[in-house]
Amino acid sequence: MSGTDLQAAVAALVDAVDTLAGCDSDLATGTELVEVLDELETVWCRLPALRHRLLARLQVETTPQQMGAKNWKDVLAIRWRISTAEAHRRLGDAALLAPRQPVTGPPLPPVLHATSVAQAQGLINAEHVEVIRKSVAKLPGFVDAVTREQFEVDLVRTAVGAGPKDVENAADLTLFLLDQDGPEPDDTERARTRGVTKGKQRRDAMTDLQARLTPEAWAVFEVLFAKYAAPGMCNPDDPEPCISGTPSQAQIEADHRSLAQRQHDALLAIGRIALMSGDLGQLNGLPVAVMVVH
Repeated sequence: MSGTDLQAAVAALVDAVDTLAGCDSDLATGTELVEVLDELETVWCRLPALRHRLLARLQVETTPQQMGAKNWKDVLAIRWRISTAEAHRRLGDAALLAPRQPVTGPPLPPVLHATSVAQAQGLINAEHVEVIRKSVAKLPGFVDAVTREQFEVDLVRTAVGAGPKDVENAADLTLFLLDQDGPEPDDTERARTRGVTKGKQRRDAMTDLQARLTPEAWAVFEVLFAKYAAPGMCNPDDPEPCISGTPSQAQIEADHRSLAQRQHDALLAIGRIALMSGDLGQLNGLPVAVMVVH
């Protein structure tokens, strides 16, 4: 389909929506209203599949810089006035559910092929897609490609006739059974699932962190916490906090912080020590420094 045909098809869709919006529903019966809502639900479920395909193609045809932004997330957020989180979600869905665009040759099937087909036909909704996407991502690294594909197909079949919660329950059961008989996670699997995620800043300016640490990473932090998160260490309530050596007995007895608070203060102290060391060099030509704005 040429660009002109594509634009004409979208124009026809807009005209159809205008016609539908102008219809008077006051005289429709309950049965008629349900039938119309059923058809609209199918259309709403299908439209994201079209967006995925178009977004994937757009990323081949141009660059964020040519569209006046530094990355694709900013392109979407600015142009359609959506949050960067929503832009990130749409781009992620397009990467998994749209035909993949190779440098040369014909397009390849989507990563989640069965999910893509079901969505394009309006058989599953966005909630189903989210559950399937997250469930497939939880598959252990030792699972082979055939089992992965069958796992996705089974979830799609469940989603066609059930709600997202039922799909999630089915996925959790299969994941449990797969992991129950599978080999012990190795370094490759641990490396695949490692990460530290920063949450959105709260209204009180606090920020949540979620972490999954490798055994090596935790061994490092365990030693650091044993030193810097011990009672009396790095206590911001002390006039002169102890950040080296051993705190006095008075400092230990006056320390009423919880373990979580001591570990937070330890991370802050460790970060400050690293910043003051002068070993971090420069970032974008400027000395590394911290600026806190309230």
